[in-house]
Amino acid sequence: MNLESDGSGPHKLPRIALCGPMGIGKTTAVRSLCGSLMSSSDVRNLDLAAHSKELTTVGTEFGEIDLGGGEVVQICGCPGQERFSFVRQWVLSVSLGVFIMVDMNAPTSLGETLHILEEIRQLPTAPVALVLSARPATTEQIETFAQGVYSAGYGVVPVLEADPRERAQLLDAMGVLVSMLSLQSENS
Repeated sequence: MNLESDGSGPHKLPRIALCGPMGIGKTTAVRSLCGSLMSSSDVRNLDLAAHSKELTTVGTEFGEIDLGGGEVVQICGCPGQERFSFVRQWVLSVSLGVFIMVDMNAPTSLGETLHILEEIRQLPTAPVALVLSARPATTEQIETFAQGVYSAGYGVVPVLEADPRERAQLLDAMGVLVSMLSLQSENS
């Protein structure tokens, strides 16, 4: 499959964004996919009221993953705090695809996802979106969540379960996203 990039710069790698709330596992997912060959923007967390984790992302994290057959994509993790939404919006604007990472058990997960989908909708060229349930969820929770996205007017957005610590699960999700991008490319 040939991924065409709308990226900028000399390498013009296709980009996949990872978005979601603080502490959902975006940095862990980038590290799982790319190993130690990634740039990190973690600093000491000063907002312990929002999340008790020691470090937090304040910029964009980058890594590359070889999908085989000469296909390489750039993975970009976005900070989860809303005060860094401008970073997320920039990453979304230069990405072909996006994983919206959520915890289906959190009461705010649907609202956070709809907010990101609305940001995507406002872009001149919207990346293909897929939701990753980054924490264990029941089939009923996933179906209810997907129905909530559909009922809010965002159409059918696939929802998959993938543990950010498990590279194989993330690669399976990446395969679904690549297939969605192929279908979009064939239909345009």
